Amino acid sequence: MSTETSGFVPIRDRIADSIRAAIRSGELAPGASLPSLSAISKEWEVAKATAEAALAVLREEGLVIAGGRGRPAQVRRPPERIKLPAGMGQAMKDLVRLPEAERAQNGALEMTTGASVRDVEFAAVYTEAQASDELAQDFGIDAGAPLVRREYSMVDKQTGIYTSWSVSYIPRVLIESNPDLLDDRNEPWPGGHQHQLYTVGIELDRLETSVWSVTPTATERQQWGLDEGVPLLRGRTKSIDINGRTVEISEAVYPADRTEVCFVEHLERW
Repeated sequence: MSTETSGFVPIRDRIADSIRAAIRSGELAPGASLPSLSAISKEWEVAKATAEAALAVLREEGLVIAGGRGRPAQVRRPPERIKLPAGMGQAMKDLVRLPEAERAQNGALEMTTGASVRDVEFAAVYTEAQASDELAQDFGIDAGAPLVRREYSMVDKQTGIYTSWSVSYIPRVLIESNPDLLDDRNEPWPGGHQHQLYTVGIELDRLETSVWSVTPTATERQQWGLDEGVPLLRGRTKSIDINGRTVEISEAVYPADRTEVCFVEHLERW
């Protein structure tokens, strides 16, 4: 499908068409610097404001990123894609009863990005929390009941950009029989949260996920390496066991320009 404008074409859009064509053809490769505003203005015999407007069109399309401090704009490098495939929950469940060495090599990060935990700065922080009215209703417990709040983040070592962030809540009573599950020094846990639950006799039946988009703050744009106009996706997942209990609720953030998401998945019984 053609991306060029038709009919009467303002000079701003003709400039954008020309640069876009160079990007599509590979003449301007990902990471390549674009001509400066002065060079564009001279070539097209327009004011710098018009040249800037043309680049603004390309930024909105996600094709270029702004320069700054004397640096020209650049062709945007496509980010690594995050995939949350329909079979990931089952794949994680299949890991649970494998040897620890195998569980340690095939976590959620490897499944969704193809990267390794060795490529990221990983952090896990466990804190005590009390169930809000909403969480109490979801878990079927009393408001104020003790929860374990677990926050996870992964940051790419090379770029300093987030690759994942999530927070989860588990009623303390469900996992306190295994003290290891209350200590964040045991993270990253080989096999992830399904294996953690397995150690206290909990088997998951299904995962129920809802996803919605939000406008990121300036700080979030920087953390995730987002261009202006790109939203974040927020996901909320209920982990439901074979007895119909909600045993964990997690909330995660995903960059909308590089994420594929699935929703409800029924898991095979052991």
